[in-house]
Amino acid sequence: MIYITKFILPSRETEENYRKMFCYSAGATYYSTAYPFCIFPEKGLGLIEFEPVTIFHGGNGSGKSTLLNVISQRLKAQREAPYNTSVHMDAYVKLCSFKTDLRWCGEEFSLTGMRSSKYDIGNITRVITSDDIFKSLLADRIKREQILFKADMLIQRKRKIFEEKDTEGNLQRPRYLNFETGENVDKFSDFVEASKYSYSQYLKKKLGKEERGFSNGETSFLQISCLMENEGVYILDEPENSLSPEMQYNLAQLIAYMARYNNCQIIMATHSPFLLGIAHAKIYNLDEQPVKTSRFEELESVRFYHDFLSERLNGKNAPDGSRSL
Repeated sequence: MIYITKFILPSRETEENYRKMFCYSAGATYYSTAYPFCIFPEKGLGLIEFEPVTIFHGGNGSGKSTLLNVISQRLKAQREAPYNTSVHMDAYVKLCSFKTDLRWCGEEFSLTGMRSSKYDIGNITRVITSDDIFKSLLADRIKREQILFKADMLIQRKRKIFEEKDTEGNLQRPRYLNFETGENVDKFSDFVEASKYSYSQYLKKKLGKEERGFSNGETSFLQISCLMENEGVYILDEPENSLSPEMQYNLAQLIAYMARYNNCQIIMATHSPFLLGIAHAKIYNLDEQPVKTSRFEELESVRFYHDFLSERLNGKNAPDGSRSL
């Protein structure tokens, strides 16, 4: 499914006009570092045409995340994690434009500044970053720590109820019960329960069935799966972080499935060869100048992986040692 068909970045001339205007304005002190200006014209990137899966690939500092931030801000996408910005980001975003499928809109606003169509592209567009995943991992870790703390308190409670003895060495049992006032009823009930169950049974009864703990990678994969359950546009910023190779492969399968069968469009920045290998994905290679679309096997990083693994699997190193560790 294709919701967003094109995204148009400001031309070099448009950027220069803004910079000149800003340079001559009172108090302008950021002319030489007008992020995110001066990035994409230098790369020859002005028009992005999307497919169901579109990938931005490049080395560190190539502008992948900046491009995702610009696109998500222009679409007014839903997001939770903060993003890198500057005093010029809003101005830059306003100079960008985009085109959508005829059934969706994003450019039409009412006099109150609200989108005028119920088919708002921003309502179905969501940004998922590694920060979102790490936040979920932290929340899961805190939850497990709370369960462990509660389990420790319950063990102490059972030990006190079941093992505490009086001065004569006898267990501290309630001597009498008064059902009218409730005196000793709760204490007797706790004593019977503590006597009836072992420590593990006691904890299971109080805390419920213990769930299998997941690794960070498994939790990350499950979190991404849950966040992508609805149809729409998903902007993913290096979702492979903390995922094992097998999990990266599974994520690639999930993305391909969501794009083909669940009416999803994915726009993604990644280094992962597994995600880059998604069939029919359109890859913009930001390491090239001018930026161009590349096939999977044309990417320098993919060739690097291929050479390294071939040498290791064949028991060889490159003659110049460039692939050896």
